[in-house]
Amino acid sequence: MSPSPLLWLAAFVWTLAVELPIYVVWLRRRMRRWWAPCLLAFVVNLATHPAFWYGFPRFGPYWLYVLVGEVCVVIVETAIVVAALGPRRRGLAFGAGLTANAASTLVGLWLFPLVVRSG
Repeated sequence: MSPSPLLWLAAFVWTLAVELPIYVVWLRRRMRRWWAPCLLAFVVNLATHPAFWYGFPRFGPYWLYVLVGEVCVVIVETAIVVAALGPRRRGLAFGAGLTANAASTLVGLWLFPLVVRSG
């Protein structure tokens, strides 16, 4: 059974709330406009978040599903950031994607179940 669209939207907003500031910190000096890292963070999450929630095959154990899924997300987000910044910024792109996704995964695993249960 796939998650409801409202549940996905809530998780997407939480993810953006955690990841967007991290992407801004990592990328703000490499982009000309102040809003460009915000837009890029939104784009990478729009590309990966629905795919992870609805398209990535679910399997057990849950921790392995999350780990494999998040590794795939980091790879895709790194590729998108590299496409935006250029190939010489691969390390920066990987660091930003890894940090942002590690933070949102940890916050999501800790906080999101509490929100879902209380709603």
